Amino acid sequence: APDCPPPARAAVASLTPGRRAPWIAQAARKGTRIFADVGWDDTGAWDLAGLADLEHCEAFLPNAEEAMRYTGSTCPKAAAHALTEHVPVAVVTLGAEGAYAVDRRTGETAEVPAIAVEALDPTGAGDVFVAGFVTGTLAGWPLADRLALAGLTAALSVQEFGGSLSAPGWSEIGAWWRRVQSLDTQNPAALRRYAFLDPLIPTHLDRPWPLRRAVPTIGFGRNT
Repeated sequence: APDCPPPARAAVASLTPGRRAPWIAQAARKGTRIFADVGWDDTGAWDLAGLADLEHCEAFLPNAEEAMRYTGSTCPKAAAHALTEHVPVAVVTLGAEGAYAVDRRTGETAEVPAIAVEALDPTGAGDVFVAGFVTGTLAGWPLADRLALAGLTAALSVQEFGGSLSAPGWSEIGAWWRRVQSLDTQNPAALRRYAFLDPLIPTHLDRPWPLRRAVPTIGFGRNT
């Protein structure tokens, strides 16, 4: 990480137990909003005090197992609430069950189920989830909409091979949204959860679903 991070509206950090990253505090002091995740604690300590940079973060996005171990909770939702004693926004990913989030400042809570898709490659899906949540946050959306976009972008990403190259853009999001609205079998309540997409998708991005991309990684193939 650079010693003097450039100005930015937001940054994503991966916290390391027992170690500070000086750039996080420097960026936060300059007004950058920090969104953090964390890897598995190989030491087995699972001590939130060891995540010293959490004090500079706006949001913390662990998975359910990590959240419960760090808080000593037996329930992911309880863990999310406990984490907001240390960070304003806690987002706990629940795997196939979706995600749950709490915003201490507004009092909002939100739960969004996972979107069922045919997964080809999960590489980078967690990073795409965080990017979707950051996007919604910078746009000033309600917590539930931020969580829904994060889950949707992650779900779309696993349908493509590769890491960052699998991250969907508005073309993919728009094509998916028009497709699911056209299906008679869709649950109306589920569709309403994503109705916030309507004014966001440019009308000129009217492309069919599913979209197909070039395979970005040598050694992968796609059945056609």
